[in-house]
Amino acid sequence: MKRFFRFTAAVLAAAFLFSLTGCGGSSSAASFTWFVDTIPTNLDPQVASAASDVIACENLYSGLVRKNSDGEIVPDLAESWTVSPDGKTYTFQLKDGLTYRAVKGASTDYAITAEDFVFAFRRIFQPQTNSPYAVEFSALENSAAVLAGEADASTLGVSASGPLTLVFRLSEKDDNFLAKLTLPGAMPCDEEFFDSTRGTYGLTAKTTLSSGSFYLYNWTASGLFLRRDVSAPQIGSLRLVQNTSNSGKSAAQLIADEKCSAALDDTGEATALQSVSYSDTTWSLLFNSTEGSVFSNTELRQALAGIARETVTVPSSGLYTAAEGLVPTRLTVDGIDYRTFAGDPLPTITDPRTLYLNARQGMASSDFSGVTLLVPKEAGLTELAEQINGAWQKDCSLFFSIEEVPQEEFAKRLAAGNYTIALAPIQAEGGSVYQMLQQFGGETSLTGCDDPLYDQLLSESAAQTGSSRCALLAQCERQLLDGCTVVPLLAQQKRLLIADGISGLVFDPFTPVVDVTFAEKN
Repeated sequence: MKRFFRFTAAVLAAAFLFSLTGCGGSSSAASFTWFVDTIPTNLDPQVASAASDVIACENLYSGLVRKNSDGEIVPDLAESWTVSPDGKTYTFQLKDGLTYRAVKGASTDYAITAEDFVFAFRRIFQPQTNSPYAVEFSALENSAAVLAGEADASTLGVSASGPLTLVFRLSEKDDNFLAKLTLPGAMPCDEEFFDSTRGTYGLTAKTTLSSGSFYLYNWTASGLFLRRDVSAPQIGSLRLVQNTSNSGKSAAQLIADEKCSAALDDTGEATALQSVSYSDTTWSLLFNSTEGSVFSNTELRQALAGIARETVTVPSSGLYTAAEGLVPTRLTVDGIDYRTFAGDPLPTITDPRTLYLNARQGMASSDFSGVTLLVPKEAGLTELAEQINGAWQKDCSLFFSIEEVPQEEFAKRLAAGNYTIALAPIQAEGGSVYQMLQQFGGETSLTGCDDPLYDQLLSESAAQTGSSRCALLAQCERQLLDGCTVVPLLAQQKRLLIADGISGLVFDPFTPVVDVTFAEKN
């Protein structure tokens, strides 16, 4: 077992409580309830990928650093750190006297040392681990060779130069490296304890150790329950449970009934509750532009796109704002605010009606036979589709029909390319800008458009990081929108509603992050 450096048991206990949580009893502290789609099943931080598992790990474990409610990166288990002038070497000094805690908060003799981080990162790059975090830390020296099984894990660019000193060596500068160290995969793992679990690490309460301010109190089919030793106003317990008996209630009502402390909402209804707005979906017109189709004509698409954008009015429901591009605001690429970096990508179409007349040269009315505007029935955007269709009729004498279909059928037809024009929700799954743009590349493009330059830019972006990756993705977005196969119209708004009196909650819907480490309830 790693030797735990201490003077006396009393000094150890005091140091641990002070460094992680402060003093006081959890019985006097507030609780926080969050509804999850599924109860967490895997608390192995190097493996956790399901949203509920990730949220549990964020609160159960501590890493070197952590993000606070202002988005700042602050020390967690690290006392301090330095970065070399070339940005490729990070040296962390850990806090002294830290240990893991077992279920129900029981103390252990497992000390948290730099070697635990070395072991954790080596696990990430062992092929058999199949860790989702390997791609995030690909800048570490020799990581690709280790992951491919071509080099021993000991050659990975992470080492301990002492019990409390950890060194990362990068093969290339990664401007977002510190932020990535807040991910569950970067949490410490004690090798001796891991080996003792015989393949069940993080899968049961007895084979889980906490390195964070919270410890595992109970884990059943009813939910996951974490506690910590603090007093009011700090949050002392976290409950991750399913909403099994109140499914018909709105987020605001669930919070008012004290069923949960915060909840996601997409109703747009007025509320006095605290809220954090975000968007991962842009409603866009899609023109099926496969070779030989009527909408393979670029000028025709641009003309109809220009008229549509002039016509659209934002619905008064509060659920939508005017789209600033295909990629919504607040999405990030390697920690960089993408929309701010990329700017306005919407093309300027100065005279769409003249453009339409030029496009119609040599085209017959019969070329437009069978063209419909496909809309998902449940979306509530049929009136918007009618506005656009009416403008095309008025300005271009084009008479298309609107075809409403159930959401499931809509998704199948979109994926199969079985449409001519569609009003579709384009989502950035997991908040990924790359994934959002990838839907329009290659043979599986939603619009059927074959654009070698777009595919090349997208491919090059996958091999870059930081501002270089942002720049390539921004070129992709402009290339896509200039061709008007995709016409962004509305950004769909979602929000997190938070109970009165709660502050300090760290929330990111895309990572996902619901971290109550700094949360208080007054």
